[in-house]
Amino acid sequence: MSESLIRRLGELPAAEPDIARTEHIRKRCHARLARHKRRSLMSSMPTGDRMAPVWQSAIAVLGFVYLTQVILFALAVYGLT
Repeated sequence: MSESLIRRLGELPAAEPDIARTEHIRKRCHARLARHKRRSLMSSMPTGDRMAPVWQSAIAVLGFVYLTQVILFALAVYGLT
């Protein structure tokens, strides 16, 4: 670099952080993180669409158990067991 460029760079004022801008950015970041956290909590909650296969499977299992018990009871009544 040339000597004149180094001298001109040395004359520049020192950079200081802007406290108001820093606080504004911090508040925006916290608000965005809070919104993201709420959305992720809401999306992780089970909904009717996601719970339908679970309920259908549970009802199918309970129906199978009930039918098995009815058949066993009928066989016991007729003395075939």
